[in-house]
Amino acid sequence: MAKYNINYGLDPRRDHILYKDEDHKVIYLGTNMSGSGDMDVNSYIIINKKKGMLLDPGGYKIFPKVLSNISKYLNPKDIEYIYMCHQDPDVAGSVPLWRSITNAKLVTSWLWIRFLPHFGFEDVDSVAHPLPDEGSELSFGSTILEFIPAHFLHSPGHFTIYDRRSKFLFTGDIGIAILEDPSLVIEDMDKHINAMKPLHERLMASNVALKDWVSRVSSLDIEAIIPQHGGIIPKKHIGRFFNFLSNLRCGVDLI
Repeated sequence: MAKYNINYGLDPRRDHILYKDEDHKVIYLGTNMSGSGDMDVNSYIIINKKKGMLLDPGGYKIFPKVLSNISKYLNPKDIEYIYMCHQDPDVAGSVPLWRSITNAKLVTSWLWIRFLPHFGFEDVDSVAHPLPDEGSELSFGSTILEFIPAHFLHSPGHFTIYDRRSKFLFTGDIGIAILEDPSLVIEDMDKHINAMKPLHERLMASNVALKDWVSRVSSLDIEAIIPQHGGIIPKKHIGRFFNFLSNLRCGVDLI
């Protein structure tokens, strides 16, 4: 029986199982909350039939914590895929460390494949699982992961991931916010919109790009929006989130 744990009050410093059924889990892996001005990173792992896909593993500073928390649920050697929504160090700085202990394929836009040698990977074909611009689907155990184009939000080769089993939509930097009072799950959406607005105005390319993405995902049955920075947006707030994005002037709109 499926069980969700998307409740206000979850401590963002700790790992949490957000979804669980007989052979599928989605786990939040905790963040440092250093308070030093660093951008905190939310990393997640999807586990299906004892195999894992790590989503946006973060930089080298968070690596020990993420590794320790994953080890509670899965042998890290059983991570089959690592997804990077783009090549920024907050998202992907730890990728060489992960590849030193796993044989996981790196799933990312074809656009970023050419950057992999700068992470120390020379035999790119054996490492990479490139995503075409139009997106694709990946059969992962008993679920299907949909890679949905979200280009220019903010990366020019960005995809959001819809997990059909948990009905979670992983959105990378879409939904980014720096919160005064960090909470893993958002309760006060008015306050959260105010926190999201400046970063989305600066980082997202245009309202056209936002509307295009919203049109692709708004018909999905979504239990939660799960970004790489900021709080998880539960089902009750998703309509307001899409409305916020659809009406936001950002990026080149502000020139």
